[in-house]
Amino acid sequence: MVELIDNTMVNAPLESVYEKLLNPKEQLKWNTLYLEASTKPDGPIKDGTVMTGLFKGSGKATVTFENVIPNKEFTHFSKLMIFNMIYLGDFRHTYKVEDVNGSTKFTQKVVFEPKGLGKIMIGTIMKGFKSRLPESFKEFKAYAEHKM
Repeated sequence: MVELIDNTMVNAPLESVYEKLLNPKEQLKWNTLYLEASTKPDGPIKDGTVMTGLFKGSGKATVTFENVIPNKEFTHFSKLMIFNMIYLGDFRHTYKVEDVNGSTKFTQKVVFEPKGLGKIMIGTIMKGFKSRLPESFKEFKAYAEHKM
């Protein structure tokens, strides 16, 4: 298992930050990797909600929401695949928010448990995740702070 973790401060209220991170319709507005996204079942996102989407660089994916704690954290779980057919391992991307004097500390944690070919490709896979975190923070801050 390998893990990356980083955080940033966002000059916006916690509830607003959390909603913009949790809701795939919001992610489509700020996250340049999201090309399409929808959730099932309809209604509020909770543990077990499934998001299907099309993502730049990785194609189609199915993501299950885990550990959804309103205005605190949630996790995206997916089986990392290439060409939608070769299983590389399990991927968990946890988003956490914390109020800090009216601003929000936003933490992202990426955990990858490689399997099969994923064990061989782990360096390349983690390099991609590592380069994406700062870019993701920049995109999100601009959107959440209305600078886009």
